[in-house]
Amino acid sequence: MSSKSKTKKKVGFIIFLSVVIVILLAFLFAFRFYLDKTKAVSNESETVFFTINEGDYMSDVIDKLYDAGLIQDKKITKLFVKLNKVNDYYAGNYVLDKNMSLAQIFAHLSDQSNASVQEVTVTIVDGYWAKDAAEAISEKTNLTYQQIMDKWNDMEYIDSLMDKYQFLTEDIFNSEHCYLEGFIYPETYNFYSVTTVEQVTEKILDYANDVYLRYADQIKESNMSTYQVYTLASMILFEANNQHDMELVSSVFHNRLDDDYLLQSSVTVCYALYNYDSWQQCETNIDIDSKYNTYKYAGLPIGPICNPNEMAINAALNPAVSNYYYFIADVDTGKVYFSETYQQHLQLIDKYLN
Repeated sequence: MSSKSKTKKKVGFIIFLSVVIVILLAFLFAFRFYLDKTKAVSNESETVFFTINEGDYMSDVIDKLYDAGLIQDKKITKLFVKLNKVNDYYAGNYVLDKNMSLAQIFAHLSDQSNASVQEVTVTIVDGYWAKDAAEAISEKTNLTYQQIMDKWNDMEYIDSLMDKYQFLTEDIFNSEHCYLEGFIYPETYNFYSVTTVEQVTEKILDYANDVYLRYADQIKESNMSTYQVYTLASMILFEANNQHDMELVSSVFHNRLDDDYLLQSSVTVCYALYNYDSWQQCETNIDIDSKYNTYKYAGLPIGPICNPNEMAINAALNPAVSNYYYFIADVDTGKVYFSETYQQHLQLIDKYLN
């Protein structure tokens, strides 16, 4: 063999070896990249509640994991699932952690015993305040009262809901106690026992939205904003407990608003106090300096004073036709008595409240 052939052969070998080394390095780099992307997104522990719904495909699960901040890369995760032949996962609610690797996450999701599907029933009673609803939810789920109230007063979170729910407007940030006051619709709900505030909140708001849409056109045609309608409805529900009385109470408020009378409703004082032991305290604290106090400030209060039901919303928009400007409610029987004049009003007070 000539020296020229030997040199050519040597150069060819070197090139071949170089290509092999480049391929190996590329493989090692890709493998290391793959391994890095299968690691946990954080070294710190941070619990995340994660839901898989019936009918979710693996691609849906991976999208949700990424959106929840539990995985680093969707493509790598899909490759991991394919290489490791991950096929099993179950519908339900899971408690995951951001310090879990892909292997740990999918091992957790493939164990049906980790899938909490237990549901609990929570009733939000007509006229509940947001804080009452939060207490009722906390008693049946993993959520604490403070977690719920903090989220319901999280301006950034509430702002993120406005595109989905038309009834949530900037006016809600007027509330002094809870931004979602007035929109925690009273109903009986089924929640997962292990859940998130977001899941609970949006299930309630979805129901509230169904009710709102039945009145959306009427609200637009009224001389009130959505927030004002819900504020008036909350006052009506606080004062009356049946459709007939609600429509008459609504007529009183509308008549007083139309004639620039102060509304002078003690139930707004109740909400201004926010904590009280008896209804008498609402009657005797009418001088409290609060924008909720309709004895002191003209027009409607600055926001809802409870969470109204559909009957109250309907009454706010469709008051009875009356000449009434006053009413009292018998706290023992719930019966409401109406009057046209202040003198008649005083006589009813003397008869039923003294």
